[in-house]
Amino acid sequence: MNKEQGHSTMEGDFLCPHPLDNAQYKILEGQYCRLEVLNCKTNENVVEELFNCFKSNENVHFQYLKYGPFETIDEFKDLIYKNEQANSKTVMYTIFVKEQPMGFICFARIQCDQGTIAISGINFSQQLVRTREATESIYLLLTFAFDTLGYRRVEWRCNALNVKSRQSAKRFGFQYEGTWLKATISKGEIRDDAWHSIIDDEWILLKQEYQQWLNPINFDHNGQQLSKLNAAQINPRKQFSDKSV
Repeated sequence: MNKEQGHSTMEGDFLCPHPLDNAQYKILEGQYCRLEVLNCKTNENVVEELFNCFKSNENVHFQYLKYGPFETIDEFKDLIYKNEQANSKTVMYTIFVKEQPMGFICFARIQCDQGTIAISGINFSQQLVRTREATESIYLLLTFAFDTLGYRRVEWRCNALNVKSRQSAKRFGFQYEGTWLKATISKGEIRDDAWHSIIDDEWILLKQEYQQWLNPINFDHNGQQLSKLNAAQINPRKQFSDKSV
C-alpha cells in the first residue's frame, strides 16, 4: 500500500493522512487551475482579491452558506483563521487561474480515523462559474482524497433549499443519500441538509469520465465543451434518487 494512503492501526481502525500532513501537497496543480492552501500565511493581496471577487453578487452568493457576506476584509480573515484551527477539521484552498485568485474551496469534516472527508465551502466567483477550471478544482480534490490520501468516502452536504448545489453534486457524480430534516441552524434559521457522496468503489470509472471531459480536445477554440460531463450517469449506485432536482 502506498505510504500516503490509509493504513490499519494497531486497533484495526482505518487511518488516513490529514491533507496537510505532507507539505508537498499544499499546492495541487492541474491543467487549467491550481489549488493552494489558504491560511494566515497567504499573501495579503491574494486574500484581498478573494474578498473582492464576490462583492458584485455577495447577497446571492452567500445566501445558503453559513458565513458571509463579509462587511470587512477582517471578517473574511477571521473565517480563514477559524478554519485553520485543528478542531475545525477544515482545509481551505485558493483557486488560481492564470495566477489570478478566482475563488476558494474546502475540505471539511475530515475524519482520518474513519476514512471520510467532505468537499465543502465551494466559492466560485462569477468568472469561474460553469468553466472547466471550476470542474477541475473538484477533480483535483477528489483525486487527492481518493488516490493520494486513500479516503474511502468523499461527502457533499448542502442546504436542501440550494437547488444549484444539489444539481452540481449530481453533475460531479455525487450520489444523493437523503435529507436530514432540521439538521442544522444557519444564520438563525433551522435548515434541512441534503447529503451526497462518492465512495472509493465508484471513483475508478468516475475518474476516467473526468479525465476524458477535461482533455483539451473536448473543447473548441472558444473554450466551449464538445461533450458534457456524464459523471451522474457513470456512477453505478442506484439505491437512492433525488427527484427534486
